[in-house]
Amino acid sequence: MIKAVLFDLDETLVDRRSSAAEFLKVQYRELVARRFGDAISEEQYAARYFKLEEEGLFKKSDLYPALVASFGLPSEASGPLLDHFRLRYPEMVRPMEEACEVLQGLREIGLPCAIISNGEGIVQKRKIEVTGLADLIEFALISGEVGIRKPDRQIFEMAAEKLGVVPAECVFVGDNPTADVMGALNAGMRAVYFGDINMWPADLPKPTYVCHSLRDLPALIRP
Repeated sequence: MIKAVLFDLDETLVDRRSSAAEFLKVQYRELVARRFGDAISEEQYAARYFKLEEEGLFKKSDLYPALVASFGLPSEASGPLLDHFRLRYPEMVRPMEEACEVLQGLREIGLPCAIISNGEGIVQKRKIEVTGLADLIEFALISGEVGIRKPDRQIFEMAAEKLGVVPAECVFVGDNPTADVMGALNAGMRAVYFGDINMWPADLPKPTYVCHSLRDLPALIRP
């Protein structure tokens, strides 16, 4: 029986991609264009940023040095860009459509909710506050604070313990096949893949549950 629902944050409860695209326009205008605008266009800057993310550089302390190096910029340029990201990006993040409504609904039927997210504590916590998610969850476990990253099963087990349930009584919802779905399954939880099944990696076993809209989630996990 499901007694708790755990969520990934980025691209599950918050619209990371669209929010990041809007932020990068601001970062380009306020920092990059002033110093390097003749050498780098706004489109090039955003495309390179997202390409590095797709290659696995999700930690911004790794991404920004790689980003400036890829354009042949001075290495010291990465520091101000990273500081700007930490300050401005969280304020621009928006929740996924129906995220708050679904979390509220789950709580009303007696299912406590929590978040497990990879990232820096100061950034992720601010995003949770800005989007209105903070009042709808029990807590957020953030890798930068606990020193464990998904898909390590320990962070999933830690969340279950904090909720006072066993992993088998939890369902985890996330968009990343490896970090979210396989991580949760390896910890003994049920898992819902929030995404397009056509994008699922061929070398991984197919997920049991697939959700295309957060609105469909309550019916999907109902006993």
